[in-house]
Amino acid sequence: MFVRQLNRLARLGLAVTACLGATSAACSKESAPPAQSPALTSAAEAPVSTQTFRFAPPDGTQFVRNDHHKQERSIAGTEARSSDEQELKWKVAINRKGDRYHVKQDLVSASFKRDGKVLAEGKVKPGIGAELVLDRDGNIVEVRGLDKTAARLRELAAPGMEKEVEQTFTPQYLADIVANRYRVLFGETIGQHATPGSSWTITNPPGSFVASRKVTVERQEMCGTVMCARLRVDFKVDPKVMSAAAVKLVKARVQDAGGDPSKVTVRTASYGMSGTMLTEPATMLSHGASLSDVGSVTVAGPNQQMTVEVKGSTEISYEYGPSPVASAK
Repeated sequence: MFVRQLNRLARLGLAVTACLGATSAACSKESAPPAQSPALTSAAEAPVSTQTFRFAPPDGTQFVRNDHHKQERSIAGTEARSSDEQELKWKVAINRKGDRYHVKQDLVSASFKRDGKVLAEGKVKPGIGAELVLDRDGNIVEVRGLDKTAARLRELAAPGMEKEVEQTFTPQYLADIVANRYRVLFGETIGQHATPGSSWTITNPPGSFVASRKVTVERQEMCGTVMCARLRVDFKVDPKVMSAAAVKLVKARVQDAGGDPSKVTVRTASYGMSGTMLTEPATMLSHGASLSDVGSVTVAGPNQQMTVEVKGSTEISYEYGPSPVASAK
Protein backbone atom coordinates (compact mmCIF):
# COMPACT_ATOMS: atom_id res chain seq x y z
CA MET A 1 0.00 0.00 0.00
CA PHE A 2 2.83 2.35 0.83
CA VAL A 3 4.32 2.07 -2.65
CA ARG A 4 0.92 2.92 -4.10
CA GLN A 5 0.85 5.99 -1.87
CA LEU A 6 4.36 6.90 -3.02
CA ASN A 7 3.23 6.70 -6.62
CA ARG A 8 0.70 9.46 -5.99
CA LEU A 9 3.61 11.88 -6.20
CA ALA A 10 4.05 10.84 -9.81
CA ARG A 11 0.94 12.77 -10.73
CA LEU A 12 2.60 16.00 -9.66
CA GLY A 13 5.43 15.35 -12.06
CA LEU A 14 3.03 14.44 -14.83
CA ALA A 15 1.05 17.62 -14.26
CA VAL A 16 4.12 19.81 -14.33
CA THR A 17 6.05 18.22 -17.18
CA ALA A 18 2.92 18.05 -19.30
CA CYS A 19 3.45 21.77 -19.69
CA LEU A 20 6.77 21.38 -21.50
CA GLY A 21 7.61 20.98 -25.15
CA ALA A 22 4.32 21.55 -26.94
CA THR A 23 4.34 23.23 -30.30
CA SER A 24 4.63 26.92 -29.63
CA ALA A 25 1.97 27.64 -32.20
CA ALA A 26 -0.43 28.21 -29.36
CA CYS A 27 1.48 31.27 -28.19
CA SER A 28 0.65 33.55 -31.09
CA LYS A 29 -0.01 37.15 -30.16
CA GLU A 30 -0.72 38.26 -33.69
CA SER A 31 -1.49 36.75 -37.06
CA ALA A 32 1.27 36.69 -39.63
CA PRO A 33 1.48 35.42 -43.21
CA PRO A 34 3.23 32.09 -43.80
CA ALA A 35 6.98 32.57 -43.91
CA GLN A 36 9.75 30.95 -45.97
CA SER A 37 10.45 27.45 -44.69
CA PRO A 38 13.45 27.34 -42.35
CA ALA A 39 15.08 24.52 -44.31
CA LEU A 40 14.99 26.63 -47.47
CA THR A 41 17.05 29.38 -45.86
CA SER A 42 20.81 28.98 -46.03
CA ALA A 43 23.08 29.86 -43.13
CA ALA A 44 24.35 32.83 -45.07
CA GLU A 45 20.81 34.07 -45.62
CA ALA A 46 19.64 33.50 -42.05
CA PRO A 47 19.35 36.63 -39.92
CA VAL A 48 22.27 37.05 -37.56
CA SER A 49 20.05 38.49 -34.87
CA THR A 50 16.26 38.49 -34.79
CA GLN A 51 15.14 41.27 -32.48
CA THR A 52 11.76 39.92 -31.35
CA PHE A 53 9.98 36.58 -31.13
CA ARG A 54 7.47 36.37 -33.97
CA PHE A 55 4.83 33.73 -34.62
CA ALA A 56 5.04 32.72 -38.27
CA PRO A 57 5.27 28.93 -38.77
CA PRO A 58 5.22 28.09 -42.49
CA ASP A 59 1.88 26.73 -43.66
CA GLY A 60 2.26 22.96 -44.04
CA THR A 61 5.05 22.54 -41.48
CA GLN A 62 5.38 18.92 -40.31
CA PHE A 63 7.57 17.36 -37.65
CA VAL A 64 7.84 14.51 -35.17
CA ARG A 65 8.14 15.38 -31.49
CA ASN A 66 9.68 12.89 -29.06
CA ASP A 67 8.87 13.34 -25.37
CA HIS A 68 10.86 11.47 -22.72
CA HIS A 69 10.05 11.94 -19.04
CA LYS A 70 11.39 10.17 -15.96
CA GLN A 71 10.64 10.79 -12.30
CA GLU A 72 12.01 9.07 -9.19
CA ARG A 73 10.52 9.28 -5.69
CA SER A 74 11.91 7.95 -2.44
CA ILE A 75 11.95 8.31 1.33
CA ALA A 76 15.46 9.07 2.49
CA GLY A 77 17.08 6.32 4.55
CA THR A 78 14.57 3.64 3.55
CA GLU A 79 14.09 1.16 0.76
CA ALA A 80 10.80 2.80 -0.21
CA ARG A 81 11.14 4.22 -3.69
CA SER A 82 9.29 4.32 -6.96
CA SER A 83 9.90 5.55 -10.49
CA ASP A 84 7.93 6.33 -13.61
CA GLU A 85 9.21 6.64 -17.15
CA GLN A 86 7.32 7.50 -20.30
CA GLU A 87 8.15 8.06 -23.94
CA LEU A 88 5.68 9.51 -26.41
CA LYS A 89 6.17 10.11 -30.10
CA TRP A 90 3.84 12.61 -31.81
CA LYS A 91 3.41 13.44 -35.46
CA VAL A 92 2.55 17.13 -35.76
CA ALA A 93 1.29 19.19 -38.71
CA ILE A 94 0.59 22.94 -38.74
CA ASN A 95 -1.81 24.30 -41.34
CA ARG A 96 -3.33 27.73 -41.75
CA LYS A 97 -6.98 28.09 -42.74
CA GLY A 98 -8.09 31.66 -43.12
CA ASP A 99 -7.05 33.57 -40.03
CA ARG A 100 -6.73 30.44 -37.88
CA TYR A 101 -4.01 27.85 -37.38
CA HIS A 102 -4.81 24.16 -37.04
CA VAL A 103 -2.20 22.14 -35.16
CA LYS A 104 -2.84 18.42 -35.64
CA GLN A 105 -1.03 16.09 -33.25
CA ASP A 106 -1.25 12.31 -33.60
CA LEU A 107 0.28 9.91 -31.09
CA VAL A 108 2.45 7.44 -33.05
CA SER A 109 3.95 5.31 -30.28
CA ALA A 110 3.96 5.19 -26.49
CA SER A 111 5.85 3.55 -23.66
CA PHE A 112 4.89 3.73 -19.98
CA LYS A 113 6.95 2.05 -17.27
CA ARG A 114 6.64 1.99 -13.49
CA ASP A 115 9.48 0.72 -11.34
CA GLY A 116 11.04 -0.73 -14.47
CA LYS A 117 7.97 -2.78 -15.37
CA VAL A 118 6.11 -2.10 -18.60
CA LEU A 119 2.57 -0.81 -18.16
CA ALA A 120 1.99 -0.20 -21.86
CA GLU A 121 4.23 -0.10 -24.90
CA GLY A 122 4.06 -0.19 -28.67
CA LYS A 123 2.89 1.56 -31.80
CA VAL A 124 -0.45 3.28 -31.49
CA LYS A 125 -3.25 2.51 -33.91
CA PRO A 126 -4.84 5.57 -35.54
CA GLY A 127 -7.26 7.22 -33.18
CA ILE A 128 -5.26 9.03 -30.50
CA GLY A 129 -4.86 12.53 -31.78
CA ALA A 130 -5.83 16.09 -31.07
CA GLU A 131 -6.27 19.19 -33.17
CA LEU A 132 -5.72 22.59 -31.65
CA VAL A 133 -7.66 25.35 -33.36
CA LEU A 134 -6.06 28.73 -32.68
CA ASP A 135 -7.45 32.17 -33.37
CA ARG A 136 -5.41 34.97 -34.91
CA ASP A 137 -4.09 35.93 -31.46
CA GLY A 138 -2.95 32.40 -30.69
CA ASN A 139 -5.69 31.61 -28.21
CA ILE A 140 -7.01 28.06 -28.19
CA VAL A 141 -10.50 28.15 -29.63
CA GLU A 142 -11.07 24.41 -29.53
CA VAL A 143 -9.36 21.10 -28.79
CA ARG A 144 -10.70 18.27 -30.91
CA GLY A 145 -10.13 14.54 -30.65
CA LEU A 146 -8.72 12.24 -27.95
CA ASP A 147 -12.10 10.57 -27.44
CA LYS A 148 -10.63 7.13 -28.28
CA THR A 149 -7.63 7.46 -25.95
CA ALA A 150 -8.62 4.92 -23.30
CA ALA A 151 -9.49 2.18 -25.77
CA ARG A 152 -6.32 2.61 -27.87
CA LEU A 153 -3.92 2.71 -24.90
CA ARG A 154 -5.65 -0.29 -23.33
CA GLU A 155 -4.61 -2.25 -26.43
CA LEU A 156 -0.95 -1.49 -25.60
CA ALA A 157 -1.24 -2.45 -21.92
CA ALA A 158 0.79 -5.31 -20.51
CA PRO A 159 -1.26 -8.26 -19.20
CA GLY A 160 -3.02 -7.28 -15.99
CA MET A 161 -2.20 -3.56 -16.42
CA GLU A 162 -5.23 -2.58 -18.49
CA LYS A 163 -7.16 -0.90 -15.68
CA GLU A 164 -4.17 1.05 -14.36
CA VAL A 165 -3.33 2.32 -17.86
CA GLU A 166 -6.92 3.43 -18.40
CA GLN A 167 -7.08 5.24 -15.07
CA THR A 168 -3.70 6.94 -15.32
CA PHE A 169 -3.37 7.96 -18.97
CA THR A 170 -6.75 9.52 -19.53
CA PRO A 171 -7.94 11.74 -22.39
CA GLN A 172 -7.53 14.72 -20.05
CA TYR A 173 -3.91 13.79 -19.35
CA LEU A 174 -3.06 13.70 -23.06
CA ALA A 175 -5.10 16.85 -23.63
CA ASP A 176 -2.87 18.57 -21.09
CA ILE A 177 0.18 17.47 -23.06
CA VAL A 178 -1.01 18.72 -26.43
CA ALA A 179 -2.83 21.85 -25.29
CA ASN A 180 -1.22 23.17 -22.11
CA ARG A 181 2.54 22.73 -22.38
CA TYR A 182 3.06 26.05 -24.10
CA ARG A 183 1.62 27.85 -21.09
CA VAL A 184 4.76 27.21 -19.06
CA LEU A 185 7.52 27.85 -21.58
CA PHE A 186 5.85 30.00 -24.21
CA GLY A 187 3.12 31.89 -22.39
CA GLU A 188 4.45 35.39 -22.92
CA THR A 189 7.24 34.86 -25.45
CA ILE A 190 5.64 36.28 -28.58
CA GLY A 191 6.62 39.91 -29.04
CA GLN A 192 9.38 39.75 -26.41
CA HIS A 193 12.93 40.84 -27.26
CA ALA A 194 15.09 38.00 -28.58
CA THR A 195 18.43 39.70 -27.95
CA PRO A 196 20.78 37.94 -25.50
CA GLY A 197 20.28 39.15 -21.95
CA SER A 198 16.60 40.00 -22.42
CA SER A 199 14.34 38.60 -19.72
CA TRP A 200 10.75 38.78 -18.53
CA THR A 201 8.69 37.30 -15.72
CA ILE A 202 5.24 35.74 -16.00
CA THR A 203 3.15 35.62 -12.82
CA ASN A 204 0.38 33.06 -12.44
CA PRO A 205 -2.83 33.45 -10.40
CA PRO A 206 -2.55 32.87 -6.62
CA GLY A 207 -2.74 29.20 -5.70
CA SER A 208 -1.00 27.95 -8.86
CA PHE A 209 1.71 25.33 -8.40
CA VAL A 210 3.99 27.43 -10.63
CA ALA A 211 3.70 30.86 -9.00
CA SER A 212 5.86 32.55 -11.63
CA ARG A 213 8.54 31.87 -14.20
CA LYS A 214 11.41 34.01 -15.37
CA VAL A 215 12.52 33.61 -18.98
CA THR A 216 15.99 34.74 -20.06
CA VAL A 217 17.51 34.77 -23.54
CA GLU A 218 20.95 33.28 -22.93
CA ARG A 219 22.29 33.51 -26.47
CA GLN A 220 21.53 33.04 -30.14
CA GLU A 221 22.98 30.06 -32.00
CA MET A 222 22.51 28.18 -35.23
CA CYS A 223 20.05 25.28 -35.42
CA GLY A 224 21.26 23.74 -38.65
CA THR A 225 20.66 26.48 -41.19
CA VAL A 226 18.48 28.79 -39.10
CA MET A 227 19.09 31.08 -36.17
CA CYS A 228 17.71 30.00 -32.79
CA ALA A 229 17.53 31.59 -29.38
CA ARG A 230 18.44 29.55 -26.34
CA LEU A 231 16.01 30.38 -23.55
CA ARG A 232 16.39 29.55 -19.89
CA VAL A 233 13.28 29.31 -17.76
CA ASP A 234 13.48 29.42 -13.97
CA PHE A 235 10.32 28.49 -12.13
CA LYS A 236 9.18 29.77 -8.76
CA VAL A 237 6.96 27.02 -7.44
CA ASP A 238 4.68 26.64 -4.45
CA PRO A 239 6.10 23.82 -2.30
CA LYS A 240 2.78 23.56 -0.48
CA VAL A 241 1.49 21.39 -3.32
CA MET A 242 4.36 18.95 -2.93
CA SER A 243 4.01 19.15 0.85
CA ALA A 244 0.36 18.12 0.70
CA ALA A 245 1.22 15.02 -1.33
CA ALA A 246 4.10 14.13 0.98
CA VAL A 247 1.91 14.49 4.08
CA LYS A 248 -0.67 12.12 2.60
CA LEU A 249 2.08 9.63 1.82
CA VAL A 250 3.56 9.70 5.32
CA LYS A 251 0.13 9.67 7.00
CA ALA A 252 -0.64 6.45 5.14
CA ARG A 253 2.58 4.88 6.38
CA VAL A 254 1.98 6.03 9.97
CA GLN A 255 -1.58 4.70 9.90
CA ASP A 256 -0.39 1.35 8.50
CA ALA A 257 2.00 1.14 11.44
CA GLY A 258 -0.83 1.80 13.91
CA GLY A 259 0.10 5.41 14.67
CA ASP A 260 -1.94 8.59 14.73
CA PRO A 261 -1.86 10.23 11.25
CA SER A 262 -3.24 13.50 12.68
CA LYS A 263 0.16 14.09 14.31
CA VAL A 264 1.96 14.33 10.96
CA THR A 265 3.20 17.84 10.16
CA VAL A 266 5.51 19.46 7.61
CA ARG A 267 8.88 20.68 8.92
CA THR A 268 10.55 21.89 5.71
CA ALA A 269 9.77 21.86 2.01
CA SER A 270 11.67 22.90 -1.08
CA TYR A 271 11.10 22.39 -4.76
CA GLY A 272 12.88 23.79 -7.80
CA MET A 273 12.46 23.57 -11.55
CA SER A 274 14.41 24.98 -14.45
CA GLY A 275 14.38 24.38 -18.15
CA THR A 276 15.91 25.40 -21.46
CA MET A 277 14.64 25.45 -24.99
CA LEU A 278 15.84 26.26 -28.49
CA THR A 279 13.40 28.15 -30.67
CA GLU A 280 13.47 30.19 -33.86
CA PRO A 281 12.56 33.79 -33.02
CA ALA A 282 11.46 34.33 -36.63
CA THR A 283 8.84 31.54 -36.60
CA MET A 284 8.59 30.17 -33.03
CA LEU A 285 9.36 26.67 -34.30
CA SER A 286 11.10 24.62 -31.61
CA HIS A 287 14.33 22.63 -31.93
CA GLY A 288 14.63 21.09 -28.48
CA ALA A 289 13.64 21.55 -24.86
CA SER A 290 14.49 20.13 -21.46
CA LEU A 291 13.23 20.41 -17.89
CA SER A 292 14.66 19.22 -14.60
CA ASP A 293 12.99 19.30 -11.23
CA VAL A 294 14.10 18.35 -7.74
CA GLY A 295 12.37 18.65 -4.40
CA SER A 296 12.22 17.38 -0.86
CA VAL A 297 9.72 17.58 1.96
CA THR A 298 10.57 16.71 5.56
CA VAL A 299 7.54 15.51 7.47
CA ALA A 300 7.40 14.84 11.22
CA GLY A 301 5.31 11.95 12.49
CA PRO A 302 4.41 10.87 16.04
CA ASN A 303 7.80 9.26 16.71
CA GLN A 304 10.04 10.17 13.80
CA GLN A 305 10.49 12.40 10.81
CA MET A 306 10.83 11.40 7.17
CA THR A 307 12.16 13.19 4.11
CA VAL A 308 10.43 12.52 0.81
CA GLU A 309 12.70 13.24 -2.18
CA VAL A 310 11.58 13.73 -5.77
CA LYS A 311 13.65 14.31 -8.89
CA GLY A 312 12.68 14.28 -12.52
CA SER A 313 13.76 15.15 -16.02
CA THR A 314 12.06 15.75 -19.33
CA GLU A 315 13.70 15.88 -22.75
CA ILE A 316 11.95 16.98 -25.94
CA SER A 317 13.43 16.50 -29.39
CA TYR A 318 12.13 17.39 -32.86
CA GLU A 319 12.53 15.82 -36.29
CA TYR A 320 11.40 18.07 -39.12
CA GLY A 321 10.06 16.67 -42.38
CA PRO A 322 10.42 18.02 -45.93
CA SER A 323 10.05 21.78 -46.06
CA PRO A 324 6.75 23.11 -47.38
CA VAL A 325 6.93 25.22 -50.50
CA ALA A 326 6.77 28.89 -49.56
CA SER A 327 3.82 30.70 -51.03
CA ALA A 328 5.84 33.85 -51.50
CA LYS A 329 9.27 35.29 -50.96
